[in-house]
Amino acid sequence: MTNPVSNHDMKVFSGLSNPELSKKVARYCGVQLSMADFTLLLNGESDVEIMDSVRGKNVYIVQSSGRDTNNHLMGLLLFVQACKLAGARRITAVLPLLPYARGDHKEPEKRKPIPTKIIAGMLETAGTSQVITVDIHSPQTEAFFTIPVDCLTARFLFERWVKENVPGWDKAVICSPDEGGTRRAGSFAERLRLPMALIHRDRINSEHIISGDVAGKTVILVDDMADTCYTLNNAVNHLVGNGGASSIYILVTHAVFSQVPDSLFDQPEVKKVVVTNTVSNEFTNISEKISIIDVSDVIGEAIRRNHYGESVRAML
Repeated sequence: MTNPVSNHDMKVFSGLSNPELSKKVARYCGVQLSMADFTLLLNGESDVEIMDSVRGKNVYIVQSSGRDTNNHLMGLLLFVQACKLAGARRITAVLPLLPYARGDHKEPEKRKPIPTKIIAGMLETAGTSQVITVDIHSPQTEAFFTIPVDCLTARFLFERWVKENVPGWDKAVICSPDEGGTRRAGSFAERLRLPMALIHRDRINSEHIISGDVAGKTVILVDDMADTCYTLNNAVNHLVGNGGASSIYILVTHAVFSQVPDSLFDQPEVKKVVVTNTVSNEFTNISEKISIIDVSDVIGEAIRRNHYGESVRAML
């Protein structure tokens, strides 16, 4: 029996967060980017109107997080419900950077919420059938959803970049800037068959300690997100000042860069900061050391496989 779903049943929409990435994803999927009118009203409320027919279609809305997270999230939720009311067959939220991704747990000593759990509930209530995201902050986040979640990764793109652009990469050391990224950095080090280092806080005197030998070596610093860049800047200072690293390459999937310290890029040991285009940003205005990797093919292939009922696991 042939697959009853055709390319004509696919509709790819762009939210306001990252239209350039959305265009590239639609191009990879071989469809025109469908039209929707996202509006921010004068009183601060969001509104949306779908300009194309979605009845009986598989709808994919590309809406990342970033600096205007709340407005983008509200626009996404309204769009999903509008598609549901308009008779869409399935509605997939393509969230390269999941909103509030770092709020995946509650600190026992504080009276705080678990934002990611709330986001999961809101997406499902609005009518989302599935979620596609990239390099999710913590694997446990999937447990907040009762709908399918495809967690893609930019790891393979970073691996290729390292092998093609880092001199003597096979003698380098992979490093996590904090304890939270140990699993991520460990997986990357295993793929490249390289040793690993870790920067962690000593529980007794609260000082940061480097576990692993980085003296005189090239260090590849791996993280999923850079917002204020405080963690990365602190890691670079320790690797250079205390560890004696000779050169540092920073790999970050989600470059929010809401507040970037100049000292991070001024240090001569920092050779390159490699980011992806999951977040829309004027990277060239920040530093010439930034290199951008395009993830549209990874996202586009996941959409294609989902649309035709093929396995996404083979991509991971």
